[in-house]
Formats: sequence, C-alpha cells, structure tokens
Amino acid sequence: MNTEHFQKSTAYLDGLLLCLDGDKLVTITYGERQHRFHVSVDGEVSQWQDGEATRANDKAFEAYRMTFLEALLEGGSLIIRQLGVGSVELPQALGGGKLELDYLRGAAIGPKGIRGLRGEELKAVHPQGSEGGVEFHDLPSKEQIKVALLKQIEEDAA
Repeated sequence: MNTEHFQKSTAYLDGLLLCLDGDKLVTITYGERQHRFHVSVDGEVSQWQDGEATRANDKAFEAYRMTFLEALLEGGSLIIRQLGVGSVELPQALGGGKLELDYLRGAAIGPKGIRGLRGEELKAVHPQGSEGGVEFHDLPSKEQIKVALLKQIEEDAA
C-alpha cells in the first residue's frame, strides 16, 4: 500500500465520521483482531471498553489511526453504528411509543482503500444487526461526503 491510498482513505473516513449524525461506535476488524472506538458528534475519539467510552485523548486517537492502518495493510472490515439517530413508532399491540434506532453502515478495507457496502450487503453478512433496534444504510460515497462537508462549511460561515 502506498502513502497516497492511506491519506485518501483516512481523509474519506474522517469526512464520513464528521458528516454522519450523532455519536458513533466504530468497529475495525482485521485478522483475528477487533477494536472498537467511540467517535463523538464533535469528532472526539475514545476507546470503547466494557460497553462504554473511555476518556477521549491523543492516545485513543493514535490507537484508532494505527488500527485503521493495520486494517488497510492486512485487509479487514469497518462497521459504523450511529447511536440513537432514528426512531420507529411501535404499534399499540406492542405497547405503543417509540423505539430508538441505531443506523449500521459498513465497508471492506484493504490495501487499495475503503469499499463502502450497500445496506443490503451489510445486512446479508450481519443479518441480526446486533442488540437493539437497527436499520441498515449505505455507506456514503466520496462525492456525497465532499458535498456534505462543503454544505457544513457554508452553514458554519453563515
């Protein structure tokens, strides 16, 4: 893998995490290893241990970057769980009210970069989702991320 692939892949992932709503639980898997990180709505990175985020700091950010680099070198996967960003109305037969939903997005990672998965592809390899209510969503393209970032810049400038 060359440095250009790493830089482009890192820029894409950073932009993606900034554009997606809410706090995110990012799971990076490669070989026999799996690492989880919490990325706040403000972009702060912390490690995820025992079901909760540790304190965000430079060490957690470096661990996140190194884990991503290892996955790029070895090949692996990326799962982004947007926490509590959606909801669904429950029918009265189930007690009514709303159920909070997390959105799941995924990608294959390798020496040539990140290949985003469509929601249906992710659901096919991860059919149960995981605990709680989830919806499967497509990973936005690089072009969609560029447009979203430009829109955020314009809104911040206004």
